[in-house]
Formats: sequence, structure tokens, C-alpha cells
Amino acid sequence: MQDPSAELLKRVQAYDRRAQLELYQLCYPVLIGTARRFRKNDEEHKTLVNNAFMKIIQNLDKYQDIRFFSWIKRIITNEIIDDFRRSKNYHTFYQHDATIEGNDGVHPEAEYELNQAHLNTMLLQLSEPTRVVFNLFVVDGYSHREIGELLGISEQTSKWHTKVARKKLKELLKIQNHVI
Repeated sequence: MQDPSAELLKRVQAYDRRAQLELYQLCYPVLIGTARRFRKNDEEHKTLVNNAFMKIIQNLDKYQDIRFFSWIKRIITNEIIDDFRRSKNYHTFYQHDATIEGNDGVHPEAEYELNQAHLNTMLLQLSEPTRVVFNLFVVDGYSHREIGELLGISEQTSKWHTKVARKKLKELLKIQNHVI
């Protein structure tokens, strides 16, 4: 995906509605794809995408010489985190400071050949707190320390949610393999 032209971004900053629509159409696939990894509901997806896009427009003057789509992905991820903090589901996190046991045979380096739609379906079967932590750690590359700081949980709680997610995904894969 090619970054938008500097000329388009200048037109967007000048409040050109057509340029804003053109930029929205360029950003939409990246924004909606990220939103779908974190939320189940189409209305929530749309709200997250629109809120993130408003932040993109409002902060274009802060955009620097990094990949544009990496920058907007960071914005939608931050919007998802902010939305999660505002929601009642944020309070479903709990402290789990017990030592993390062995990985029960789940190898993080193991690569499964799953299509994106199937993976998203499996991820949506996780509880929302577990899904948020798993996405931030595995997909977006945050460390457990960073996740803890972002979500206001301990590093151990972040590790616990990741372990639970891996265990659940492993169970779902076993079920799928027995069905096939």
C-alpha cells in the first residue's frame, strides 16, 4: 500500500472535503482491519474507525517521515485502548500475580497457516480483556511492560492473559482439526 501524496495531505489540512474523503478511503482498510481484531460489533468498528480518522485529520501536522500507514495504525490502536479504558469492560481485568506456569505445550514460535478471517473468528471467541492483551502483545508487538502501562494492569496480568489466549486458541485449533 502506497502512502498518500504530500499534496493530498496538504489538501486535507486545508479542510478540502473531497481530499478528506479520498484519504478516508485510503485509510479505511487499515483502520477497519485493526478494529476487527479487537471488537466483535460492526457499530463499534465504525465508531473506532471514525474516531481514529478524526484524530488523523486533527494531527496531520504532527505526521513525520515515517510510514503513513504505520502511523495511522498506531492511532487506531491508541483509540482502541482509550475506548477500552472508557468502557465498563476495562474493569473486568483482575490482578493475577501468581507465577506463570509452563506453557502447556503451546509454542509461541509455532506458525499456523490460518487465513485472516478464520484467525479473527477465533480471536473474537476470547474474552475482551484477553483479546486486547493478546492482540497488543502478539500482533502489535507491545511488551508486557508496555501493555501493563497502557492498560493499568501488572506485567504478570498481561502475561496471564496472553497465556490464557494461547491456551484457548490451541483448544479451538484442536476442535477444528477434529471436525475436519
